[in-house]
Formats: sequence, structure tokens, C-alpha cells
Amino acid sequence: MARKEIRKIIKVHLKGGAASPAPPLGPALSAAGVQVMDFCRTFNDATRSRAEETLPTEIIVYKDKTWTYNIKTSLTSDLVKKELGLAKGSAEPNRIRVGDLSQEQLERVAKVKMQDLNTNDLVMATRIVAGTCRQMGVNVEGYVWEIAAPKLRDLDEEETPAKPEGEATDEAEGEGGEK
Repeated sequence: MARKEIRKIIKVHLKGGAASPAPPLGPALSAAGVQVMDFCRTFNDATRSRAEETLPTEIIVYKDKTWTYNIKTSLTSDLVKKELGLAKGSAEPNRIRVGDLSQEQLERVAKVKMQDLNTNDLVMATRIVAGTCRQMGVNVEGYVWEIAAPKLRDLDEEETPAKPEGEATDEAEGEGGEK
């Protein structure tokens, strides 16, 4: 059997069981010549059991306007939120931490995500997942990340910058009398 010639590869994040012809999916598929509703119906039937997950999907459109799709594992951030029972990550991850992930939980997430990562080594996969945790405001056992200190502070009189020599001060100008 001869290989089909690929016309376009479309990468989108879709909610399981909830693909619709609305942007960004509809315009991307129709520009490639795909019947949008056929794709949505097929995708929704296949992913109905994963309704709460955001699924990275790769749609391959061929020259004869047929298509196939590959569903990747859920987003790493979704897996971490599910593991910790969080609704969302931190709005300010460099200041506010929202949870703590143990080494066992980290390895569990890395094993699930391993097939989509660019490594076959569990240690490297855990480091990739730990980086995502850092960006979400989640502490990970065995990793130390500094939390930014507040930038506002009061200056004491001793800390005020000194004026260079030769520059008159307000007090010196007032001593000479009135003009």
C-alpha cells in the first residue's frame, strides 16, 4: 500500500468529548478541506470518557482530504492539578505556592507523560514535570526554588543616597537670607 501524501498537520488542544466547529478548530479544518462536523462527531465519540481533560491533538490531513488524528496524553499541568486536587495553579507562582508534590507523585505523573516527552529516562522526565510544577506554583520534594521577596520597602534616612560634593542643599540656600 502506498503512503498518502500529507497536506497539513494541525495541532490543537481540545476538551474531551467537546470538540465544536467554533474557532480555532473549525477555521483550521475548513481551510484544509476537512468536513468539520464529521471530525467533531468522531472525536467526541472517541473521547467522551475523558470529558474533564484537555487533550493535545494532532490532526493529519492528506491530499485526498481524508484525515487521521493522534490524541496525546493530557497536559502536564492538568495531571499535576488532578494529582493534588487543585482547581488551578498559582496566579503568582514566583510568590504564592499552592501545593506540595511528593517524589512518588512526581514519578507517577512523569510515567504517565513519558510517552509524549522527548526522553526515555525517568529522571529526566521527572525534571521536566518539576519544571512545569515550578511554573504552576507547586513545591516539589527535593527541589528548592526561591520565592521572590516583595519589591517595595521603606528607605531609612541612613539609606538615602548622598548628594555629590559641590551640589547645594536646600538648607544651604536658605541660610544666606532673603533675596
